[in-house]
Amino acid sequence: MPQITPSPVFTRTLPLLLALCSGWAIAAQPASVTGEPTDQSNTADAEQVESAPPKGWSFGLSGGATFAGDADFDNGIGEFSYDAYELAISARRMIGDSGSLSIELKGGLIDYTITPSLASAVGDAANIGAEFDTITTMGLTGMYAHRIDDTSSWFIGGGVISAGEDDADFGDTLDGLALGGYKHTFSDKLELGIGALVRTRLDDDALVVPIITLSYRPDDRWTIASEGLGVKIDYKASDKLNYGIAAEYDSDTFRLDDSHALARGGVASHSRIPVSFYTEYKASETIELSARVGAQFGGELEILNTSGNEITSQDIDTGIFGSFNISFRF
Repeated sequence: MPQITPSPVFTRTLPLLLALCSGWAIAAQPASVTGEPTDQSNTADAEQVESAPPKGWSFGLSGGATFAGDADFDNGIGEFSYDAYELAISARRMIGDSGSLSIELKGGLIDYTITPSLASAVGDAANIGAEFDTITTMGLTGMYAHRIDDTSSWFIGGGVISAGEDDADFGDTLDGLALGGYKHTFSDKLELGIGALVRTRLDDDALVVPIITLSYRPDDRWTIASEGLGVKIDYKASDKLNYGIAAEYDSDTFRLDDSHALARGGVASHSRIPVSFYTEYKASETIELSARVGAQFGGELEILNTSGNEITSQDIDTGIFGSFNISFRF
């Protein structure tokens, strides 16, 4: 059974967490990044116009960690695992009677542990991946949502994100994104939305992704809803506890520094499809705890050179993972 244990990178996370906490404190005075998967989660703000406070700002602070157990590369060239830590700060307020502005600042660390086997060769994914340093991720995104009437609303947003090894040039780690769309409420059970996201990609062509949002509530307990680039089935056990299953496409793309002989200044991308059982508990009106456990399918590690040409790519076998998150709202 693969073991899921935090790595020493957690001790290096504290300065980042403290810095972001300080930023939140400043933002709270009278006057918010992202891995790729959270680009889509911003669309949730478009569904929360009605829930925002009538005046002033509301703030949120959340932090969490993911631990992925050892998984083999498909061709037996080594083992692959990682730990990831993230902190997010958000701010929200109503604009007039029908608009809602949301801003989110995120920061995180990813620590890969890749161990080549005797079958590994120079230039393969395990050999290059074994040299990965800690990956730092940051991002600032904003979203404006506007309610047209009781059944319709539209949203638009954008931001800038950064992901790279510690010694990579910061300017070479930056990507931009923009998104927009429309949502319609057909009944008290069904809401559908459509839109598009455009994102630049490190040393690769821009990515255009359709946004499809869904929320179907057949009764007071069950909900089928879109989540990122995936879907979840949720059961409300009580006013404080809900749980369910979720599946979505997820990926992390980051800039490499100049220490890699075969991929100097290149780009690495880790993609997978996590399928998990989750539970969420509302400890109070302002505190929520959540946890997930499951397996990651369809994993792949791809490495490109600075021209966007593939150096190597390798599939990763199914592996287990666990995660937890705590969030506060003020």
